[in-house]
Amino acid sequence: MSETLLLEWFSKDEWVVFTGRVGEVGVRVEEWPRICSPQKASAVAKLWQLVEDELALSEENELHLPPSEAAKLSPAVRSALDLPQAPPVTLFIQHKGTLEQDNFRVDYRWDHVSGRRIINPTRVGALLKVGTRRYLLPEELFEIVAAMDAFNQTPASDPDARTEAWLSVQRFLPQAGEGGEVDASRYLREVRVAHAGAFSLLPYEQDGDLQFDPVLFASSRERPYEDTGEFELDSAGEPEPLLSSYLQHAFARDRFQRFNEARNRYPMPGGVLLLISPPLRKALDITRKAQRAGSEVAREFIKNPRAYLKEALGDELDEHLIESLFKETKEFSERVQAIGLWEKKVLPWVQVASEDWLPPEAVGLIVDGAPLRLPADRLEDLSRQIERAIAEGKPDVEFDGVRIPATNQALAALAEIGRASSPIGDPVEEDERSKKQEREPGAEPHVLLVRNNFESVIFNSDPHRRDPHLSRQLHKDLLRSEPKPHQVDGLKWLQDCWQAGWTGALLADDMGLGKTYQTLSFLAWLKAAMRAGHISPAPILIVAPTGLLKNWEKEHDIHLKVPGIGTQIRAYGPDLRDLRQSSGSELELAQPLLDVDRIEAADWVLTTYETLRDYQHSFGRIAFCAIVFDEVQKVKTPGTQVTDAAKAMQAEFILALTGTPIENRLADLWCIMDTLHPGALGGLKDFSHRYEAAPVAEDLKRLKDVLTLPGPQRPPVMLRRMKDEVLGALPSKSEKTIELRMPDMQANAYAAVIEAARQRQDRGKMLEALQAMRRVSLAPVERGVVSTDDDYIGSSARLQGLVQVLDEIHSRGEKALVFVEFRDAQSDLAGVLQRRYNLPRAPMIVSGNVSGPKRQERVDAFQAQADGFDVMILSPKAGGVGLTLTAANNVVHLTRWWNPAVEDQSTDRCYRIGQSKPVTVYYPMALLPGGEDHSFDRRLHSLLMRKRELSREMLMPPALTDEDARQLFEETIA
Repeated sequence: MSETLLLEWFSKDEWVVFTGRVGEVGVRVEEWPRICSPQKASAVAKLWQLVEDELALSEENELHLPPSEAAKLSPAVRSALDLPQAPPVTLFIQHKGTLEQDNFRVDYRWDHVSGRRIINPTRVGALLKVGTRRYLLPEELFEIVAAMDAFNQTPASDPDARTEAWLSVQRFLPQAGEGGEVDASRYLREVRVAHAGAFSLLPYEQDGDLQFDPVLFASSRERPYEDTGEFELDSAGEPEPLLSSYLQHAFARDRFQRFNEARNRYPMPGGVLLLISPPLRKALDITRKAQRAGSEVAREFIKNPRAYLKEALGDELDEHLIESLFKETKEFSERVQAIGLWEKKVLPWVQVASEDWLPPEAVGLIVDGAPLRLPADRLEDLSRQIERAIAEGKPDVEFDGVRIPATNQALAALAEIGRASSPIGDPVEEDERSKKQEREPGAEPHVLLVRNNFESVIFNSDPHRRDPHLSRQLHKDLLRSEPKPHQVDGLKWLQDCWQAGWTGALLADDMGLGKTYQTLSFLAWLKAAMRAGHISPAPILIVAPTGLLKNWEKEHDIHLKVPGIGTQIRAYGPDLRDLRQSSGSELELAQPLLDVDRIEAADWVLTTYETLRDYQHSFGRIAFCAIVFDEVQKVKTPGTQVTDAAKAMQAEFILALTGTPIENRLADLWCIMDTLHPGALGGLKDFSHRYEAAPVAEDLKRLKDVLTLPGPQRPPVMLRRMKDEVLGALPSKSEKTIELRMPDMQANAYAAVIEAARQRQDRGKMLEALQAMRRVSLAPVERGVVSTDDDYIGSSARLQGLVQVLDEIHSRGEKALVFVEFRDAQSDLAGVLQRRYNLPRAPMIVSGNVSGPKRQERVDAFQAQADGFDVMILSPKAGGVGLTLTAANNVVHLTRWWNPAVEDQSTDRCYRIGQSKPVTVYYPMALLPGGEDHSFDRRLHSLLMRKRELSREMLMPPALTDEDARQLFEETIA
């Protein structure tokens, strides 16, 4: 078609409907980006993005836009699509009745910005008609009127739905003293609803008895990953309590304790109405009973609230819902340690200077996992405060808003800082490993205590060769599927580890090499030896994240012939209820126990890490032949209840599985190995000092050799193989950097960012500056700012590099994957590439907004296409895992992720079993006009390559750290 696309719109019901045609001929929506005018290119790309994200519907030549998305369109997009602009109005919100009343409702009126009342306005969806003129409401106004309409339509007979609807209204209401385009009556400005969906515990002593307060939190709502491109350094935020300290005290010590049972709502001081979600109300009922039962029951309840809740509510509520009702917080952990129930260790922290002759750059404490910087001149004062608190019997002291336990251990940590030592470790506990003594039924402690190796090795495992010598032959009648050569080698390695007497082994193969299959083959070999009488019969335990348990059953049935591993028990989900037993108590709650006899009689048991934690006293009674920890990074943090529960189990052999043995730091690896072979890597303090504080390449290489190389008459304890090392059938893979000089527009924008960055020194500003450098190095403008596609491409060195690569791929008739996480860049590129290569539809986009079924549908369509050029645009996080895209043999990393492991996972979408062509990976980079080495792209590329190499060769963590970010920042602005 040589003519230009004509777009028209009309309203239908509440939707805005666009039609596309050339002359009198309708044009399918997927062709709109290809034939639209340059002036409408960016706006049409935005519409297509909404279709790809399943937020708009397309039917032939019509695109149906829901009102919520129409209201979000920017003024520039509205103008390009000939849509109405926002109205010059303000909104005044009124009410009838009060929130406690069933007839309560909210109404609103529109006023002109001049203050005069607007007569008889009509609203349909996001369109507002005033007289003969139509306006398109902006997002903030549409959302609040839509929320008010939804609330008024929710019946009072459904209080929970009405609460949710009101919370949607409340977040838009102005508060007292606020101005703006939304105004409200005094009552609506002052009233507030707080909706609680989870809780924690705050223990305290009263008249010598132990008690606790429930601390409320908002509901936990999971949000889909959004491709924002934000700088991530693997840090997790602490949940904030729902109520202020004043309201929290009023709730816990007054309102909550007035009644024997929890209620669904509590009027609070200051006009706050506290609403309790139905599941939380059930949990608070149990909590209230524990309060009333006295100090001893309270003490037991505090030790593991989740387990008691599951025992009491397991028949009423889903296990995952119960898990989400209770939050483990720093506040809870610190207060628990103060009364001796769960002691977290305080460790010294010293950041080593870049030069040996310089003093430490920063010192402090790691308190419950959070680093707390301490000025050198305040160390002595803090030590005196802690000494005084210990003498007075106080549990802790407050320092810069952080509560530090008043313990001798904290004093020792401060003394070590004073000596400028540098052991960097995770929060840990000073407990003792259980000796598995026989206990009277019901008398076992709630948590199995472990002897740890944090300061030094006080518990280790001695290998002992197992007799008799078992045949390595795996009988053909055990397997349905033929193992690949590397899987045969993996099974032989596991058999060697067993025979050599290892207490455990770490199978850390790259993803896609069949760790599950190798493990099942090994377990089938063990079970065959049991049936032959060579090994004493004992059950096998497999612990995995919930989402993988069904896969274990599926893989078992696919790969093993009957009887496989044998009879199975599911110790998770609905099946867990059949295993539970009651110990009884005055609380009418049962201490969480499982039917140990049934578990011991089974051949293999499947469970989750959370269930192992909650029922550790039952699992800990059983002597397992083997325990498998799948995705073992779940136990990478020393001192957590999950980790200690794993370490407290009895097993002849422990097999750990993971494709990422080191995620964030080398201490991850230490903790995993301390679970498999206690003492093998020494104590955490010395390990961290040697390998983390100031790592030396020779030491890191030696560490890897200790783990991965065999010794005299012994196999290595860890097996880690990459696909390109063992899959000989895979074609070659090569990498190419495409370095181009920035055009003037980009160079000027980059220079402005660098100049602004030189004025920013604190961490938050530094990360903002890095993000700005990263963004401007991709492109200085969005597609809608320039008049043509050529201008857009010409404004960016990286985009020039991209089309240079794609032109070559197009000439070869091959397919490519382009990874970029910025959402606007994804949609802009889709239109640009469709027009440049005259594609019948815009390249498919796989981002965090795309649902699983739709994502797989796009993958299947891409894979099914015959040979010929095509492009798919993907987010590294959302599209970098779980997809097979072997139809493509070219990968372009248009933007770089901060963790090279994420990039490698992205590349592995096409470089995997099923790929028949050589794979080429491209890295377009924008350099300063003079090509200086300190260009952001070149610096980041060097850093990522170095991290990748260290991770593979010397087991260094691949993720960028704060120190990496600081170094990148300083080198780039130099």
